[in-house]
Amino acid sequence: MAMEATDTLDRTIVKELEAFLLERRARLQEAVRARMVERRTGEPRRSPEDATNAVQSLDEDFAVAMLDRQSREAAQIDAALERLARGEYGICRGCGVFIGLGRLKALPFAQRCTACQADVEAREPRSEALRPLSIRPRPRPPGARRQPQPSWPVTTG
Repeated sequence: MAMEATDTLDRTIVKELEAFLLERRARLQEAVRARMVERRTGEPRRSPEDATNAVQSLDEDFAVAMLDRQSREAAQIDAALERLARGEYGICRGCGVFIGLGRLKALPFAQRCTACQADVEAREPRSEALRPLSIRPRPRPPGARRQPQPSWPVTTG
């Protein structure tokens, strides 16, 4: 399987991708460090019930989410560098074919070709919160009756 990767990716492209991965990892690690220092030296967290601190609380939640995303991306880059060292970089974990240079340039830590990744994502259960909302009302269960609308007194003046 490693033979396919070296046949498909020439040494120049491998070196470019490796340099990109190393540089991206360094930037992510620096961003994570900076966020951690910022969080440690920032003001103590106030009660989220305090309406004046709602925006600050939202900012903190966003910062934590970004920190998590950047940490996960750095780990994915480390895994890609390990695959590169083993000669397995660029080979789909699902079907064993070359992932494609366009996909690797767009997502250098990709582990699957687009078809296999789509299959994996289709099989993953999606959370209710991530499902697209419909503007149509949900159908009533069989036998359920429509609730009468309240009647409002009409005043004429």
